[in-house]
Amino acid sequence: MTILQIVPSYKPAFVYGGPIYSISALCEAQAALGNEVSVFTTNANGGTNLEIPLEVAQSVNGINVTYFPRITGDHTHVSPKLWWKLWKEADNYDMVHLHSWWSVLMIGCAWILKIKGVRFVFSPRGMFSNYTFNHNVNPIKKGVFWGLLTKPVLRNQVFHATATSEQKEIESLFGNKASVFTLPNLLQFPNLSVEAIQTHQQKETIKLLFISRVDRKKGIEILLQAIKLLKEKVPVFLTVIGAGDKEYVDELKQLAISLDINTQIEWKGSVEWRAKFDDILHADILVLPSYNENFANIILETLYAGRPVILTKYVGLHDYVSANNMGWVIDTKPEDIVSSVIDYASNKPLWQSKTVQMHQQILADFNQKVLAEKYINQYKEKLNLN
Repeated sequence: MTILQIVPSYKPAFVYGGPIYSISALCEAQAALGNEVSVFTTNANGGTNLEIPLEVAQSVNGINVTYFPRITGDHTHVSPKLWWKLWKEADNYDMVHLHSWWSVLMIGCAWILKIKGVRFVFSPRGMFSNYTFNHNVNPIKKGVFWGLLTKPVLRNQVFHATATSEQKEIESLFGNKASVFTLPNLLQFPNLSVEAIQTHQQKETIKLLFISRVDRKKGIEILLQAIKLLKEKVPVFLTVIGAGDKEYVDELKQLAISLDINTQIEWKGSVEWRAKFDDILHADILVLPSYNENFANIILETLYAGRPVILTKYVGLHDYVSANNMGWVIDTKPEDIVSSVIDYASNKPLWQSKTVQMHQQILADFNQKVLAEKYINQYKEKLNLN
């Protein structure tokens, strides 16, 4: 099968976080099954552009990737040359899969395919959530981008959701008869030794870890308030890993000072992909108190390293964590984090004995080859490609 994946940015633009890893993992796993996978993307790299050859296909880990110049920045990514290439070659592929929304680039791609009569698969990547509509989409976008440009072009297309919560969001917007399949993200994991997974720090202090983009939707204020409440109950130390707007990061640091917990927090900023697993292995628990999170790759990465997680019921993977007893699913309340940490502290030997079991279960449940085959089967079934 010839597959075209279209995404606003692709590796090595790791500044955009999780989607870069999961989309590239999907492409590489599909190619490993013998499919011919191509990617159309831009040279976007945050506030700068990738220094990379443009408008010529090049092999990136076995994938034919063509980077096109963008003429606008984040998050519009307008690229007329990508649109023109798609217009000329859309019919050359067995199927086309679009990722992400709310950018002019992706809306243009969708309309090109619709005009040419090419039905496609579309992954919202969390951008159709209630949180996004209520906090990040202004009335103009709701009226113009949604009512005039989004619903007409996506109606009758095939949707891919990464969690049941996202599937429900799609169905609430496009109706229960919308064609949706739900499959998790694919991830690439580093090789970790059993010894490293089984080794735990023996200090009394509980080491908490937050790894994600530093953004208001992540509920970091809730976590800081929980640290304050834990101060008199259990000794804890929090490491915050991730980049964010400097003004917001400074605001969080000031909050930590006002709560008198600044000495219990390390703000590490961004770390390299492989290095973050060292931070996970040196932690006791990952905490992700998000108000909304479509999938959260970091949850699986943490469980792969054998460490439990505290996450809110608004994170897409909460059902999986709860069903497999791999952590605590909470509401957006500091007290819920407190009770979870105290529960861990009271049962630390039990949780530490489960590390290898969790690691092995993640490897089994999120096997790349198996998931890639499921994606291909869904493409064929939903688009009648058999």
